[in-house]
Amino acid sequence: MLNDRHSTFNIQHSTFEMMRDEQHNNLGTAALPAAVLAAITACADACRGTLEQLEDERERLRAALDRRIRPAPDGPTRRLCAVDGAHATVPAAGATFAAIAAAAVEEATLTDQDVLVQLMPPVEELDGILGGLRCVMELRLLARRIRATSSGLFVLDGSFYSMLIEINRLLVRYAQDHKGGAAPAWWASFEDLITAFFRDDDWRLVLECRRVVAHPKSATAADDVLALAPHLSGVITDRTLWTSVLNAGEYALPVPLIRRDRTHLLTGYRSPAAGDFRALRTAIEHAYGQLYVLYYRPDALGPAYRIELPAALIAREPLGAVLATFRGALQISSVQEPLPQFLADAICRQLGHALAATAEGARTTLQRDFDMPTVQRYLGPYRTPR
Repeated sequence: MLNDRHSTFNIQHSTFEMMRDEQHNNLGTAALPAAVLAAITACADACRGTLEQLEDERERLRAALDRRIRPAPDGPTRRLCAVDGAHATVPAAGATFAAIAAAAVEEATLTDQDVLVQLMPPVEELDGILGGLRCVMELRLLARRIRATSSGLFVLDGSFYSMLIEINRLLVRYAQDHKGGAAPAWWASFEDLITAFFRDDDWRLVLECRRVVAHPKSATAADDVLALAPHLSGVITDRTLWTSVLNAGEYALPVPLIRRDRTHLLTGYRSPAAGDFRALRTAIEHAYGQLYVLYYRPDALGPAYRIELPAALIAREPLGAVLATFRGALQISSVQEPLPQFLADAICRQLGHALAATAEGARTTLQRDFDMPTVQRYLGPYRTPR
């Protein structure tokens, strides 16, 4: 939804007022549907105002951004491989079933996958821990695919920067839990993954590879909006801005991913699995300084896409191949992402269903050895099933 915090507050406030007034007037069961309809109307009005502003200011914004707009260069298409991951949890009364998966799809073929399933004790911020481990698994799988092939283009689902944040959050927690050398026992299930990730230098390989780009579908950056249309800050993102400004077949000249000097991006970079912390951190942070961002609008019907890529790919000839490959993989009009990326995402999204079946299977198996009340007290659902 195109909206800002103030509009959201006003919508929520007006909705609350309507529900309260209708309850006061004894409308009973009509209150909820009426509130939903009112919220739809209010949201549509807010979106209409934003779209009208974008239409009114398009020429001004395009003129301000004119120096960064170029016709997209053309080039040969490459084989495209996309890597995506997912994590899921099924809470139980005394534990949590957790799973992480990563998949690589090349063209229309599943070429590689990793899955890790674990029964976890109650752990605070488990979702954040699993998110960091998912990023580690994705990068490790991508590094494996890079080593296995000598050509082609790889697309990482998500932003290089959001991946850094996720892994850094994991490393902060890892360092905290390992202070004093007495880490919680559940970390042992993930030690091999983390150890291999640092031992094999997977992260640096991905960041420095000339064949890897990142495509975040939910791009939230708004640096250009803040600079050129601050009155729309908090309402639209840079991707929305460039979708409005670019014509079909145009792209925005690349700018650095890290626009301001951000020393020590990896504040939590501590791991017994890695040898020389300082050298590794320096190499990874240097690689982030060589990453660039561009926006590309392949056709008039679709949006502008945010693509993050290494410095080696921003020259005209390799960039033409990247954009041609990306454009060629947009094969279905209703799917606004390269087809291999869509397929990898669709495969990983089945993880939740598989994990629910795993939890149910574990409960059924244990009922052969324990009475049902005992199993339910530990592995039963923590809330009433739907």
